[in-house]
Amino acid sequence: MAILENIQDSQVVRAYRQGWLAWLGAHKTAFDFAQDGVEKLMNNREKLVEELVQKGENVEELATTNFNKVRGNVETRVNGVSEKVSEVSNKVFSRTTEEATDRVSELSEEVAKLAKTVSTLSRKINATQKPAAKKKAPAKRTTAKKAATTKTKAAPVAAKTETEAKAAA
Repeated sequence: MAILENIQDSQVVRAYRQGWLAWLGAHKTAFDFAQDGVEKLMNNREKLVEELVQKGENVEELATTNFNKVRGNVETRVNGVSEKVSEVSNKVFSRTTEEATDRVSELSEEVAKLAKTVSTLSRKINATQKPAAKKKAPAKRTTAKKAATTKTKAAPVAAKTETEAKAAA
């Protein structure tokens, strides 16, 4: 046992033991400190809760005040922009509507003129076609000799009808 006593009395073992005891002491101090804090907290919990509620109310009041200030500024700006957009859109759309109405009126007048021109031209065409239709006689059967003489007489009449149509146009 002499060896065991020598080991226990050595400086290394003493230093180790002192480190161990210091560690235990630090933990006991921390435990005591935490236990004191918990006891204080338990004894003063109502006071602590009241303090926290008061701080929360202060933060809420400050946030509400700041929010209302910012909201007022934003609403003012949004209303200003909304009014400007409304004015501009009214100007643009009323001008566009007036221009479109004017253009429709112009186009309606032009269509009326074109319809009148088409009507006049179709009357002229009908007038030139009716006399030509009256002059034609129903085709009769003729002999070959009579057909040859008819062809030579009909050629100047056909030329005359073409020049009348050109003059009418």
